[in-house]
Amino acid sequence: MKFHNTIIALRDKLAKLEEVKLTKNDIDEFYNKVNSLDFRFSLFGKYYQKYIDNLNRFKPLEENDFDLTFLKIAIAEDQWKPTEFPPVLIYHIKYKYKLTSKFFISRQKKENLKKLNSPGKVTKGDSKFDSTKTWTRIPIRNQCESGCGCSE
Repeated sequence: MKFHNTIIALRDKLAKLEEVKLTKNDIDEFYNKVNSLDFRFSLFGKYYQKYIDNLNRFKPLEENDFDLTFLKIAIAEDQWKPTEFPPVLIYHIKYKYKLTSKFFISRQKKENLKKLNSPGKVTKGDSKFDSTKTWTRIPIRNQCESGCGCSE
């Protein structure tokens, strides 16, 4: 829960970025907290360590003008990279453990195949193509004449 709470605290600070300025010390404090967490005896230690390694890639290096765009994306809440314990457990059961993942992945493939192969999807959309329109020919080579209006 310490990892999740640390991530949530930074998400809150980044959400209120216009009200309160985020300093380099705040970012360094966040990275120090995250890097000091010990996951040796954790059930999903490798998962959390990979998450931390990914976060370390986006650590801003500049002192004065640092860009937080990639950091916002890296800590954004997502179903494919959960930080709380129950969603991480569900993620591992569905996709990482071989005994259980076969069932979930095959079921997900079937559902996606049904969506792709449904006949209603193809006939529903109207084509925006109009065959009565005349086509404009665009020359491939540069054949400019004087006064044609191009940049040359």
